[in-house]
Amino acid sequence: METKRAARLHKIRQALIDRETVHLRTMAGELGVSEMTLRRDLADAADDLMLLGGYITSRHETPTYYVPDQSGQQMPEKHKIARIAAGFVQAGDTVFFDCGTTTPMVADAIPDDLPFTAICNSLNVLMTLQKKQECSVILCGGRLHRRNLVFENGRASDVLNGLRISRAFLSAAGIDIQCGITCFRPEEVHVKQQVIAQSKHRFLLADHTKFDVVRPAHFADLNDFQVIISDREPSAQYREVVEMGGGQFLVATPEK
Repeated sequence: METKRAARLHKIRQALIDRETVHLRTMAGELGVSEMTLRRDLADAADDLMLLGGYITSRHETPTYYVPDQSGQQMPEKHKIARIAAGFVQAGDTVFFDCGTTTPMVADAIPDDLPFTAICNSLNVLMTLQKKQECSVILCGGRLHRRNLVFENGRASDVLNGLRISRAFLSAAGIDIQCGITCFRPEEVHVKQQVIAQSKHRFLLADHTKFDVVRPAHFADLNDFQVIISDREPSAQYREVVEMGGGQFLVATPEK
């Protein structure tokens, strides 16, 4: 019994060498055992493995951002931000929607009868956009990272190179005066930076919990955006930096 359990755990560790996570059901199928058996294996004998939202991952790489967990956080604030952002989209625009949990709400808030072209690189945004019958969708596809639902593709630049973007809505995991705009995952950085370089109007969407926070991967600075939308008034220093750079800071008004 212990030998078989050890062999299963070894195969799981091998599977995680080149993957951040593996679905419990998928792994159970590959090993020819039930999901309950794998749950017991992990609970009884795996100090370095853990279950999170139906996925197996390594305890040595503690998850810092997982979209299913984040989707219920600051929901009223994100909805307010999204409604303001959606109001900027005009018929005929080419719009980039970044990954995260606020950007799908922007897509959802755009009128269903508005014709526009959307570009995205994340699964949750794609699922929202596909409901918009007047929207033409361009996906930067590739390998799906399940934590942030981002499609990573070494050739994403080929998709973006020939495009010019009317409005880009970008998300952030951290905003800091000194350290700039940051996110959790390095695989997001290249696309974010290319989109910023190729967009006419650049919007940063961030609720108040993102300010004075620094995450590992830097992709921009405050003055790279013309409009920053949040749910609370920032400190005077943030507003000063943004306005000195020619941008504006918009605060979503409380819902009545």
